[in-house]
Amino acid sequence: MSRNEPDHPSLRSVRDPRSLRALAHPTRMALLEALALHGTLTATEAAGLVGGNASNASYHLRTLASHGYVTQAEGGAGRERPWRLDGVGMTFEQDDEDPGVAQAASALLEVLNERWAERRHRFQRAREQYPEPVRRAAGESQAVLFVTPEEMEQVKDELLAVVMRYHHRIEDRSARPEGSVPFEVVLSAVPFTLGEPGSTPES
Repeated sequence: MSRNEPDHPSLRSVRDPRSLRALAHPTRMALLEALALHGTLTATEAAGLVGGNASNASYHLRTLASHGYVTQAEGGAGRERPWRLDGVGMTFEQDDEDPGVAQAASALLEVLNERWAERRHRFQRAREQYPEPVRRAAGESQAVLFVTPEEMEQVKDELLAVVMRYHHRIEDRSARPEGSVPFEVVLSAVPFTLGEPGSTPES
């Protein structure tokens, strides 16, 4: 996050290993993704989207709620009471000074990377089934930047600020303009090398 006051909702920083491990579960991750797409869902509706039954979905939603990832919305009762995301997102650090946090963060990132890669491959396999404007808007780009770590932090902050301009549309469906499509944007920045770490030119 930026060292200055952000002009977008702040992301929740998670440093509890139990909360990170609780999220590193395929079903719970799928439930969060479903809520991000649909706004609110009952356990029955969620089970219909991610698989399993309402009882299983309800259990995982309650687990997510106990760690602050989701909360119950108004209306309904029991398994027919809707759930929604709690907050605008989260950050976690693989380099946390606490080894337990760092280990849990690495495990969660591995799950996230697998799901991101699968969705990317799924889109490529079914690309022609999407409307032409969607195919044109989707895509990937890559660049090599010779910057200091501090400059790279600034780049990340500025890109995140652009993405967060639209984050409120996850919960506020009325804010979505006609023709909105849920695009996934994954920001990745890693040292570029042609071999082992340390083989990158210094200047």
